[in-house]
Amino acid sequence: MTYLYETHMHTSQASACGRSLGRDYIQKYMDAGYSGIIVTDHFYRGNCRIDRDLPWPEFVNQFCAGYEDARNEGEKRGFPVFFGWEENFDGDEYLIYGLDKAWMAAHPEMPTWTRKQQYDIVRAAGGCVVQAHPFRARGYNHAIYLSHALCDAVEGFNAANEPRWNSLALRYAEVIGLPVTAGSDNHCADTMRPEKLAGVTFERPLNSIGDYVSAILEKRSFGLRLPAPAEPWTDAVTPDLPCHWLDAEGREDDVNVMEILRRGL
Repeated sequence: MTYLYETHMHTSQASACGRSLGRDYIQKYMDAGYSGIIVTDHFYRGNCRIDRDLPWPEFVNQFCAGYEDARNEGEKRGFPVFFGWEENFDGDEYLIYGLDKAWMAAHPEMPTWTRKQQYDIVRAAGGCVVQAHPFRARGYNHAIYLSHALCDAVEGFNAANEPRWNSLALRYAEVIGLPVTAGSDNHCADTMRPEKLAGVTFERPLNSIGDYVSAILEKRSFGLRLPAPAEPWTDAVTPDLPCHWLDAEGREDDVNVMEILRRGL
């Protein structure tokens, strides 16, 4: 038996682009054969719905409302719901796992973090960082920033991505040698279709978000559930935006990203 988990989804309580309450996803994911979900609403610098002028404790409290709504409904139905979030820098976004509401409330400096500070502080606290849809080209980003040294895994397959962006992400993860995750980037319970969803699979159930973090950090094997086979990358598949390779300090490194994808590090 395998256990299937959603790693990337948004609620209307905390994400401005979310279209469904947290509770509305539970039965839908159960019907789709999932064993649990991780709610990853857009945080402070992303497409967040919460008023940024609120005092920090209240901002965090409201931000967690979508997750808590989903968790409470999940508890009624015996369906695990775990917590994470998605933060944005310059169009490049990161999924954070392994930390909780109390931890966030104790870190009011989060909105000022650099990519390196985010990585170092999250890792020191026992969490992990996954770069989400690294080659996505949307109206909110003007370039692609690849933080290969400031993340623990790469979202190689995002169900809301164009296939070519996923093929680039999968090749990127292969080159830098990091684990690959998959997620649906789901924003609406009413329009979700099981055959369009993605996720990760395990041979044993996840008892906590810490189990997922450990699997990533220890580079343990887990499976990917994809709605369709990933398209293989060839050097004819190129990014839609200029690419910047960031070093371990988060500074731009003068390298040719396409050459790295072609030849490896």
